[in-house]
Amino acid sequence: MGLSCRLMRRTGRPRDDALHDELLEMARQPTDPRHADRVWGILDDYETWPGRHLVGEDGERAMWLLVQVGDADLQRRALPHVEAAVDRGDAHPSHYACLLDRVRMSEGRPQLFGTQFVVHDDDTLTPWPTDDLAGVEQRRFSFGLPPLAAQARDMEHQYRVRGALWGREWIA
Repeated sequence: MGLSCRLMRRTGRPRDDALHDELLEMARQPTDPRHADRVWGILDDYETWPGRHLVGEDGERAMWLLVQVGDADLQRRALPHVEAAVDRGDAHPSHYACLLDRVRMSEGRPQLFGTQFVVHDDDTLTPWPTDDLAGVEQRRFSFGLPPLAAQARDMEHQYRVRGALWGREWIA
């Protein structure tokens, strides 16, 4: 049995190479405002998250990146699709954790995984407030995220290197 047949048995549809290539191309400029409309269209057309089985690991990550930089409505729309994809092993759990934190942050609520950071007026970088800080490390571990201190160091480095070069347009 060929790969496309095995994938079709798992997902109900064959791997979509055209969508894979389109997602990778859009991810080259993830903040292009035209991409948000197309991402909405993909969610409408497929009625599911385009996960690993449909678009491969890199295609799924590209879709996640496009949603991460999208507006709050798009992020809320994608969240249950990402959660379902994680449940069936079709997306990395960290993608759900990051997106959930981003949605909660946009709603002014504390995050659960400590993945979202903010830049203050004094140019310092800190995590957005986190709910149940005592349990954050266990939650992060169970979703495949590094310890919060390691991410904080990485985010600080990214901000210092990329923030100055790209006008703070970067994403975790």
